[in-house]
Amino acid sequence: MPNETKNLLFQVEQDIAKMLLNKLEHFEITFEKASQIAKFILATLPNNLSDEQVMQIIPSLDDEFTELAGVVYKHLLDYEETHKEEVIKNVQDLVTHKDFQHASSLISDYFNRKLKY
Repeated sequence: MPNETKNLLFQVEQDIAKMLLNKLEHFEITFEKASQIAKFILATLPNNLSDEQVMQIIPSLDDEFTELAGVVYKHLLDYEETHKEEVIKNVQDLVTHKDFQHASSLISDYFNRKLKY
């Protein structure tokens, strides 16, 4: 599997591992709870997921374990910032070519996705 496909998954797993280790070091979480979270992540985020699939799953991770909220929030913000510039560029191009309908649709999709997360 190409590194690009594993990139987001690897980052999420790495951030969760760091968070769990930090919470364990500071006695903010038990070994049992950390183990439950780790098992949940392994079951929810298998290695064969694309970045887009991982991004669809991330918003729901903290529904099961609130301890994951910081990691979820970080990755949603990163995703939003990355795609914000892409959407702006595409909308500018569409407006330049007077394709206002498609530009409006693209903006609407972006905000609907943003509200969903």
